[in-house]
Amino acid sequence: MFKFPDKMLKLFCDVKHQDEFEKNGFVILPFYNEKEIKELEALYYRLHPINEKGFFPSTFSGDKNYRTVADAEIRRMCEPGIEKYCENIKVVCGSFIVKSPGPESGMCVHQDMSLVDESRFTGINIWVPLVDLTIENGALFVLPGSHRVFPTYRGSSIPEFFQNVSEQMIDYLQPVLLKAGEAVFFDQSIIHFSPPNYSDKIRIVTNTYFTHKNTEYRTYYFDKTQPGYVEAFAQDDSFMTNFQQFGENIHDRPKVGTSLGLVEYNFPKIDTDFLEKHFTKTNARELILNAVPKQPVENTVERKSIFKRVMELIN
Repeated sequence: MFKFPDKMLKLFCDVKHQDEFEKNGFVILPFYNEKEIKELEALYYRLHPINEKGFFPSTFSGDKNYRTVADAEIRRMCEPGIEKYCENIKVVCGSFIVKSPGPESGMCVHQDMSLVDESRFTGINIWVPLVDLTIENGALFVLPGSHRVFPTYRGSSIPEFFQNVSEQMIDYLQPVLLKAGEAVFFDQSIIHFSPPNYSDKIRIVTNTYFTHKNTEYRTYYFDKTQPGYVEAFAQDDSFMTNFQQFGENIHDRPKVGTSLGLVEYNFPKIDTDFLEKHFTKTNARELILNAVPKQPVENTVERKSIFKRVMELIN
């Protein structure tokens, strides 16, 4: 089982940004200007597949041209901002993350899959909405400091350490209400969540993944017949655009990469007492509940029932 490094390798040019990122697992910075936002919107509408619905990242698409062109163009558009804020890094993938209106567009409480050897390196997403975020259109929620609760191997086949309290964790999340063009740089291991888009407009986000210049790429897979272990895979820089299991069969053993064999993993778990001891409650549940369409339901009990059904949809 690996350990986190005592000190993260430096990623940000500004020491204050680096310190804030290390403490909270995220930092918010200005990123796109109005012209860039319009250019990215036009790119999305030119490329996106007509059958897109609900929550849909471009990396999930079976259309390789969509994945490849979106990757190249978003990386190009992100380059000035990344050069402004970061150093000694390389960009691995650019993608769109889209929420069409409707309850099926929610994304459950989760951590992103492991993509690097986190005993040495840090993987970071630059998540930038092209519209102002509201609770109603599916804002991002994060759990500050959760990127360093436990060293974890993460993947769709690997049980999450908070799976027994994922619904209760809503009460500890903090909304990130970005303006169009603002970026949240967040550690891939931070716990985050996004409720459904209940507005009448599509919510488009660009997401750019980057890490240290000399990173070793790793993904992990859990076979239930081998408890106490996960299998590590070495991957190359093209993994995010070439991995076709994102859209389907994501729980299966990876079909790309080179197996590095089994590594020990103790599959940590937490309970509600752990949450209460380590994190501070917020009004996130109330915010999410109030964003659920009220008509024709006015009764609080009935609205809570709707909230429960929404949570079931996205968990």
